[in-house]
Formats: sequence, structure tokens, C-alpha cells
Amino acid sequence: MNAFSLLPRILGIGLLSAAALVAGEAPSSSAQADEGTAFLWRPEMGLTPDAWYISNFAIKKPDFRTAWSRNNARIVDGALELSLRPPRADVPAERGTAKDFIGAEVQRQPLTRYGRYEVVMTAARGEGVISSLFTYTGPHFGTQHDEIDFEFLGRDTTKVWLNRFVDGQKLPGEWTDLGFDSAEAPHLYAFDWTPEEIVWTVDGRELLRVKAEDKPLPVTPGKIYINIWAGGEPQEAWSGNAPDGTEAVARYHCLSFRPAGSEAPQCSDDTPGTAAE
Repeated sequence: MNAFSLLPRILGIGLLSAAALVAGEAPSSSAQADEGTAFLWRPEMGLTPDAWYISNFAIKKPDFRTAWSRNNARIVDGALELSLRPPRADVPAERGTAKDFIGAEVQRQPLTRYGRYEVVMTAARGEGVISSLFTYTGPHFGTQHDEIDFEFLGRDTTKVWLNRFVDGQKLPGEWTDLGFDSAEAPHLYAFDWTPEEIVWTVDGRELLRVKAEDKPLPVTPGKIYINIWAGGEPQEAWSGNAPDGTEAVARYHCLSFRPAGSEAPQCSDDTPGTAAE
């Protein structure tokens, strides 16, 4: 489950403008033809608009409590910080918003599919707080809904939620022990996606393996997302309900994608003991 999975995907969104929440949409990926170009990103490279889109809108569904703001995605002390907080009266775009929280989301513009996905991150802590790395495509982009998830539930950061969607079907997720607190320090999280299987790992150690011969797998190229948001009553059994006034930060130090068979650089090259087998 992620923010998109709660809708039926981005039906009715609004732009968080400089003055107010107004009608609009995030840019479509239909013009993106790239399904698998390798990349390695670190915060010092910045978030260039040809490669990244910083979400700046509010989902109109009333029970989704978070609006996205560009102001909440900042590079600080060598990390990309995605922050969650209540709206601020001194920010005109947030004054009077019906949302309880302002969060942050960054999307990779080019599409990717089979290969190895890596992120070095420190998860956010807090009841009802969700921070993530996931791939997504769906009806908003003119495709079926396919998705692969790493989702950190701030109510217990010693575990991670691993999941995938295939043609809009939410398949059984796995609430998996990490053996450490993901909110204490950065770790390298990765998944390898092939037509035959998906394998999720942390610091080079396998967490979960799902095979196509046993269960359906995503097949559609999609976008890479990272975000932070606040769960409410609809998500209470899963994430918990974020108390009013909650503030939290997730930190991202590296993101990479390497298509199957490629020898392109990736995050784990500089993280001892975490490289792909």
C-alpha cells in the first residue's frame, strides 16, 4: 500500500500553487520512451527537471491526509530530506488547506523495468508515518496498475513492508523483520526484478523472493518514487493513525537503477558488503 494505492490512483488531484490549492495534475509519463537506462543519483547532483519531478499537489480524496509540497524536499548535509509536518500559516499555499499534513514526494521521470533498484536511506519514525521507495505505473499514465514496494511504517522501524501490485490487484504483502532499526542509520535496500522473480534485499541479505511460477509479477515499465506521508483512519490497521502535529523526516543518500546484464555503477559500489551477488 502507498499513497497511490489508496485512491483508485490519482483521480482528482490539485496543484499546491503559490497561492492556494488549485486544480491540476502531475505530468504524464506517456511521452517517456526510456524503459531501462541505468542511472546513479546522489544528492550533490541535485534534482534536475529532465530526470526528476517533485510533487506539488493535493489528492482531493478527503480521507487522504497529506498534500505534497516542493518545499518539503530539500538537500541538507549531503542527504535528500523528505519531511512531513502540519501546514504552516506563514506559507500562503498551505494556509487554509483541508489537509492535516504537508509531505514530500519525488518521481523519477524516465521509465524503468527489469533490473536492479537500490536506495541508501534512513527511514522516518512516528506512529502513522510512511516513508518509501517504490515503482509505479497505472491508469493515470495510460497503463495497468503495476507496482513494487519498499515501505517503512514509522510505528515499528525494525520491520519493512514488502509488496507488489499486478494489474491493479493488491497481492499479499510481507511485514518483514530487518534485524535493526531502519530509522537509526542509513542502510542499502534493493530489489532485483526479472520476468522470473523479484528478490528484495537489505545490505546484501535476502528478505523476500517471489517467483512468477508461484505468484503473478508486475510486467509494465513504470516510474521510481520516494515519498513520506501520514496515515489516517483508512490505513490505521496497517500504518497507524498519525497524531495531529506529527513531524518526521526520511533521508535519502543514493538511488540507482541498473538494467539486467549491465555493469553500470550503482549505490552498492561504494557501500562495502552490499553489492549484488
